[in-house]
Amino acid sequence: MTFSVDSYMEYFLTLLGWLLNNGVFALFVGTGVWLIPLVGMIFKVWRDVAKQGDDEGEKGDLLIRWLSLELIPAMFIVVLTLAPMFTISLNNIEYNERASIQCGYKVPSPEKSGYAPFATTFSNRQARMPIWWMFMHKIDKGFTYGMTAVLPCQRDLRQVRFEVQHQKITNPALLTEVEQFVQQCYVPARQKLQTSQVSLTPAQVRETSWLGGKLLISNSELYPRFRAQQPISTFPYDSTRDTALPDSGRGGFPSCDQWWDESNAGLKSRLLTDMRQNLSAQVSDFFNSVSNRDEALLRTLLRAENMDISKGKMYQGYGGSVDAGFWNAVTRLTSTVGTAVGSLAIFPGLDAMRQALPMVQAFMIMALIILIPIITILSGFSIKTVVTLSFVYFALVTTSFWWELARWLDSFMIEIMYSSPSHDMLNIHFLENAQDDIISNFVMGSLFIILPGLWFGAMTWAGINVGGTMSQALRQGSNQASTAGGKGAGIIESKLK
Repeated sequence: MTFSVDSYMEYFLTLLGWLLNNGVFALFVGTGVWLIPLVGMIFKVWRDVAKQGDDEGEKGDLLIRWLSLELIPAMFIVVLTLAPMFTISLNNIEYNERASIQCGYKVPSPEKSGYAPFATTFSNRQARMPIWWMFMHKIDKGFTYGMTAVLPCQRDLRQVRFEVQHQKITNPALLTEVEQFVQQCYVPARQKLQTSQVSLTPAQVRETSWLGGKLLISNSELYPRFRAQQPISTFPYDSTRDTALPDSGRGGFPSCDQWWDESNAGLKSRLLTDMRQNLSAQVSDFFNSVSNRDEALLRTLLRAENMDISKGKMYQGYGGSVDAGFWNAVTRLTSTVGTAVGSLAIFPGLDAMRQALPMVQAFMIMALIILIPIITILSGFSIKTVVTLSFVYFALVTTSFWWELARWLDSFMIEIMYSSPSHDMLNIHFLENAQDDIISNFVMGSLFIILPGLWFGAMTWAGINVGGTMSQALRQGSNQASTAGGKGAGIIESKLK
């Protein structure tokens, strides 16, 4: 029998939760504490019977009848919801890959992810689930997957953008070479364009806004006119090209167009190799199906706002998501300045919150699993308590569907905006364009909290009072990640005030 889970954290924390659940229940059984509610139940029934008048008939029969009405349901609760029966281990916990298979992208298995050490820790451990909670797990996951399957396939475009925008050059030597290329090729070429006062079309302006612009490479007065000022190890010394330059044995002096565009040896191909090895399988699969993918990746890695062009220097950092298009949009409509500045802090926070929420969910499910025997026994084996716990578990597990819905709506809105004639940067340029509808971003980001909050509220409408507690726990659990995500941009915001 397999037990499906939806996140790497849930994959391991589910097993940990049931291991601790078994330990807690064994502690109650070993110490005899679990019998205390039963003794209290017997005493209460005996006292209630003793209070009855003689007209109630034989009190012995009445005591037996009332005890059976109390003890039989309690015994059923012990057997169904507390007694460990079904084995659960990493061998029969299944990480759900149905959506990725259906939609044609890959996700690594937990053993091949960053959580692999957990697999070693828990590889030989196994726990047991009571029959009721095994049944609830199957029902809740089946409901979640059934609802999620209704949604059409839609890649998480915002997650793609978030991951690509946060890529950095990991090779220090390559980073140094990029700085040299900027100083020796890009800055002189841009200065030559500015001093020539040539009128450029918007498309040409865009082409010259990054290091690999086709206009810079193809125009004989730009990159082909300049060259590397130091030997480049990936280019052999060429006596014809490098005449009058010393052959130190450490490489040649390519022209800037060769330095950038040469196959394998060029800076472009080496940057792509360095960047792609850090991308997740899902993002890599996405770019395999996208035209001009190399340009899209490199534009995002080497955006012009990270360069101080006038001084010919380059910032050491490659982070951030604020580009020139964003500020141009703000200056066109001054009434949006407050919203735009606020978005600097809130957007990274929303991205961090999206990452944190499934983790918070996994920890909350684990905590609930651990608390099941404690709450059930302390409630005196109350049927109402078991029903409440079942609804709480159902609400927590099915929260995944509401996040999938929010993610689908978010990606769908991005696709609509960047396939629309009302936006001038189409298709793949959503990676670097922050000139999209700011208010829409706020609304889409807040859906990840609003929809689960509404869902927990619906549980309250059904008579199960879990709405406020669960919604608040999710909000507070992701609040620290959201706050931390916005701190870096908050520094920028404070400087703008």
